[in-house]
Amino acid sequence: MQVDLKFKIINITAMPRIEVEKTLNVFLLRKKRGYSQFELSFLMGQRDFYVRDAEDLTHTLIYSVPFTNIFREIFDCVIDQIVPDITNSEYTIQISASKNKSDLVVYKAEKLFKDGRIELIATLSAEPKDLLLESPSIITEQSVKDWVLHQISTGYFTGPKNALQILKDCEKELGSTIRPLFLANALKACNGTKGTPKLTNKKDGNGRFVYAL
Repeated sequence: MQVDLKFKIINITAMPRIEVEKTLNVFLLRKKRGYSQFELSFLMGQRDFYVRDAEDLTHTLIYSVPFTNIFREIFDCVIDQIVPDITNSEYTIQISASKNKSDLVVYKAEKLFKDGRIELIATLSAEPKDLLLESPSIITEQSVKDWVLHQISTGYFTGPKNALQILKDCEKELGSTIRPLFLANALKACNGTKGTPKLTNKKDGNGRFVYAL
């Protein structure tokens, strides 16, 4: 967080406390995993800026109930790490906002405890689509692209696959975590031009984008 930012407390009316805390929990999980806003949107099977809009705490977009199980798969976590215990009255959530030098809104979320303590939870702002956060992955983008092309040639994409399923299969075969951005770029590159095979992507019955030949 930039120390020169001047924050002003704002009232959050777009979402109830449970949704604010759920958004913050998911934010902390994705940061720990090294996923950008775009990468998490991709793994959720949603539009590019879905998570960016959800992390705009004045926006009306919330993570609906079905996403809870998807998050559990993505982050390999228990439900308590996503859905907060709103019966805990030891603290309240305070949200402040400011603007950085790029004129982007920055939100600061804090816990206010009954004894007067203030604990910073997180600072959030919009991220560029191609952002690469620190990641333990050692797999190159070319390796991911080569894997996707090989899977196309072996019939892997004969049936529709969602991004999270593809990521897990790729990580299992390559023996390491991979950056979701690299996988997203590899799938997008298979568009039928310059001699590349063409993968289609459309939403399935669960409202998630899936990829198939």
